[in-house]
Amino acid sequence: MKRIEEFVDSMYLNVDGDKQEINELKAEMKNHLFESVQELKEEGKIEQQAITIAIQRFGEEKEMRAVIGQLFEIQKIFAKRVLYIAIVCLILTISMGSFLWEIDDSTAQGLSETSTLISEELENKDVMTFSMKRKIETLVEDTNYISEVTIYNSKDIRSVSQNSGEYHWKSQNPDFQYQRTIWALKWLGVDSSTSGNGNEQWFVLIESRSFDQLQVILIFMGGAIYWTLFTIWAIINAHHQKRLHIKWILVFLLLNILGYLIYYFTGIQRSSSEEQQKLY
Repeated sequence: MKRIEEFVDSMYLNVDGDKQEINELKAEMKNHLFESVQELKEEGKIEQQAITIAIQRFGEEKEMRAVIGQLFEIQKIFAKRVLYIAIVCLILTISMGSFLWEIDDSTAQGLSETSTLISEELENKDVMTFSMKRKIETLVEDTNYISEVTIYNSKDIRSVSQNSGEYHWKSQNPDFQYQRTIWALKWLGVDSSTSGNGNEQWFVLIESRSFDQLQVILIFMGGAIYWTLFTIWAIINAHHQKRLHIKWILVFLLLNILGYLIYYFTGIQRSSSEEQQKLY
């Protein structure tokens, strides 16, 4: 049966893959051929004829080698693509999250500056004049993130609070209100936030665009996709290395890349121990 062994070895010549997995596939192929040869011999064929027929039935050498090579190549490509997509997803999530954070940080600084300018415009003024209102509108129009400015007389708000102990500015008619439409895709998670500040005379509410909710959605979804894909890649690798176990699946799921590093270094220690045992 040496001819069968040589034929099977030739099938896996130059095939790049896990050695243990290749050896198991070779053993399975040999057993299948041995069984075919035995059946042919029982039908009256001599051994060499039986071997020739069994190999011909199994497939031409070149064709089988190509199929086996493609099989291992597809497995490798799939695993690599899963890993690459996971890494790209992580990079995009971090980049977009950082970008949105910078926008919100810039908005916060702009809000602070605009709020200060409005406070300066209202300072020591008992009544809002037409020119004051136009100036505040101009300040709002100079930004691309403020959607509404509402100004109340602090005395009115305090009078309400004295009765209930709380501010009920929403129930009061504002002394000034300016609204405009700004870009904000609600369905995408772009929301608005309201900030207020006041003094003895005026209480100012400013509504502005906020990406806080979008950041949370982006980080959660991007992180979940990355975590899932990396876990799948780690499981595939463990399967090819014949080390897949429920404990490693749990480690990958819970610790992700840290879990894979534990798995990787554990494998190195295991290989070193096996080599030392062989030497002794």
